[in-house]
Amino acid sequence: MSKLSFVFAASMLTLPLLGCTEPGSGQTGPLTVSKNVKLTATGMRTPAVSVTPVKLTFPDSRSYSAVPYSFQPDSCSLISSHFTAEVPIPSQVNLPAYGPNTPPLRVLCESENFTFDKSFKRVNLTQQAIATASVAHVLIGYGLIGAAVTASAGSQRDTSQDTYGYPLKIELQ
Repeated sequence: MSKLSFVFAASMLTLPLLGCTEPGSGQTGPLTVSKNVKLTATGMRTPAVSVTPVKLTFPDSRSYSAVPYSFQPDSCSLISSHFTAEVPIPSQVNLPAYGPNTPPLRVLCESENFTFDKSFKRVNLTQQAIATASVAHVLIGYGLIGAAVTASAGSQRDTSQDTYGYPLKIELQ
């Protein structure tokens, strides 16, 4: 196979990747930190690199009204060395992210018969997006070749440009 044929074949295999986007893209404008997020002194000194939209909900996106009242927390406290927030449940909150230096996040929700207290480490959202795209390529018919091309392109990216933040969905269990 000539070099030109190889380049053409490789470029045809990467066409499905043209629709892949970075996390948080597809928004009508840049995300801003939610108003109920209060920066600590450390958070004010350290500039946020990005904003992560985090959805807080019960498992399987159950209707909040289906949860017995004694298990319903009115709100949850989000605690980090860089910020704090008090958010209703269910809700979505936009949290500041500090790149690879994003600090752990503690989520504390309490009611009469329910306590959820869990810490979450930073997540590489770019790596998650690549993994999701790879699985999607298998599922929508590009097969293993599409997944391999996605994985190959993902492995050759500039990791210094990766987006870090918090899990996009936190289920209270």
